[in-house]
Amino acid sequence: MAKLSSVWADDQPRDTSIEPEVEPRLSGSHPGKVVKAMEGMGASWTMAHLLAEEASQIALRVFLLDNSGSTCQADGHVLRRDPLGRTEQIPASRWDEISSMALEQAEWNACLGVRSEFVLLNPPSGITEPSREGRDFVTIDPAAGDPRAQVTRLAELLKKNGPRGPTPLAYRIRQLTGRLRKAVRDDRRIMLSVVTDGIPTSTQSKPKDEFMQELRDFVRQLNAFVVIRLATDDDEVVKYYNRIDEELELPLDILDDLTGEAKELHAMGNGWFAYTPLLHRIREGGALNKLFDLLDERTLRLPEIAEMLELLFRRPEDPPFPRKASELYVLAVQKSSEACNVFNGRRRCMTPLVDLKALKKALGLSPFQQLQRRLVTSIFCAKNLPP
Repeated sequence: MAKLSSVWADDQPRDTSIEPEVEPRLSGSHPGKVVKAMEGMGASWTMAHLLAEEASQIALRVFLLDNSGSTCQADGHVLRRDPLGRTEQIPASRWDEISSMALEQAEWNACLGVRSEFVLLNPPSGITEPSREGRDFVTIDPAAGDPRAQVTRLAELLKKNGPRGPTPLAYRIRQLTGRLRKAVRDDRRIMLSVVTDGIPTSTQSKPKDEFMQELRDFVRQLNAFVVIRLATDDDEVVKYYNRIDEELELPLDILDDLTGEAKELHAMGNGWFAYTPLLHRIREGGALNKLFDLLDERTLRLPEIAEMLELLFRRPEDPPFPRKASELYVLAVQKSSEACNVFNGRRRCMTPLVDLKALKKALGLSPFQQLQRRLVTSIFCAKNLPP
């Protein structure tokens, strides 16, 4: 596979091996530096400010990486650039997909100034041994040293610890809860991303109940938000985790891969903007802004569409975007004409950031929708005419 580079500055996907090439930019904790780092990675000024604000509220991001035996299956996907600079999606193993995501997140969080841990589900020492830094997990901490060296250590860990063993998610989350309660002396949020391709295995008779209980304990004891990032298209696995999402009243989000998530957004009526690698990366690590949770849950309403357009386009010199549909659409046309194309997860190619025809429909401004409203108004007025 091609050599791995750091997160694309123009929101292009990275190549797919696990050898880092470019030194992540150290942002530190200063909000201004974080904003500039995020803008350099393709975020708008408004999005960059949101990310900097959220970063200040997060004590730690933890990525629990499933390297069970089933991750050797070749139904994963990664993105790369071909020799002509074009982005394409290529087949890969599930472990390749998980490894690529982990390295992207390592570099991304280094630029945000957020400490992050990358923990193997099946460590080389076995799951019963106490976890040890460098052997069972790697920490990316811009405040503790050179991020490039830290990401290199993570790449080496991933390369040496490919698919093996079962899927002991509950047991490993229990270990994490105990270790982090002692290690994290901070009342800010902890974000846990469980990156998995399978249903939890356990020696207990009810592994699902055990897994759900460990998630509850983790969230309640550590002020945490949980993302379950699925690295499989298996219908049974997807249904299993969706049921957990329905049953657990916790701050929890279930994510598919880039293409799968983009299709879900489109099905919800939110396909008027391109679901990009940058947006997916934000959600994989856990986002505090509720707008990101809504994207695959229901159709966005007018104020939410305006907020999303601000995140995509708004610059420091721009006033707040209008909340009137017709005015918002005119502004979106202008902003879209000035923007570069991006990689669209649903279409798997480069497209404009906003599909203006779909946006017009989402805003209720299509000719058919306007005709409907006129008819309804006419009927209502006719009914209220005096006899």
